[in-house]
Amino acid sequence: MSFNLKLPDERGKQLQLIAENEGKTVVDVITDFIRSKVAAGVIPADLPFADTKKTPDGVAVVLPGFSGEVPVQEVPALADVLRDAAEKLTPADIERKHRLIEGMAALTGIKVKRMAQGVKLISPITGQEYPLAFGVAADLADQIERAAE
Repeated sequence: MSFNLKLPDERGKQLQLIAENEGKTVVDVITDFIRSKVAAGVIPADLPFADTKKTPDGVAVVLPGFSGEVPVQEVPALADVLRDAAEKLTPADIERKHRLIEGMAALTGIKVKRMAQGVKLISPITGQEYPLAFGVAADLADQIERAAE
């Protein structure tokens, strides 16, 4: 699922200028804006379309076309993997980080695969997949941790 914005050329260029001046991507600038609105209480912190609920054994994660469950003791590991996937990598670190992300996530009941611009959640039981941009993955990590409390 993706959402496309149609902006006047002037606004698009302004977003690009903000991103360039801050050393970020346009997606990062928009993510920062959304997070500021969450912090200010304008919108809820939970992601639309993401349902996370505590279960007797862990946390159930339900997204469109995807469902999985994380054992409660593995919630911190999955949250760390989702947040760390966006970490800037040197070429020498890419393969090491790739193995770490997939190996740690496989222990949590939900496999995480790194993609160019995000991660993909994979249910080891059903094979269902759900792609997430890095910033959204980090927000989902927060949501999963809140559900575990």
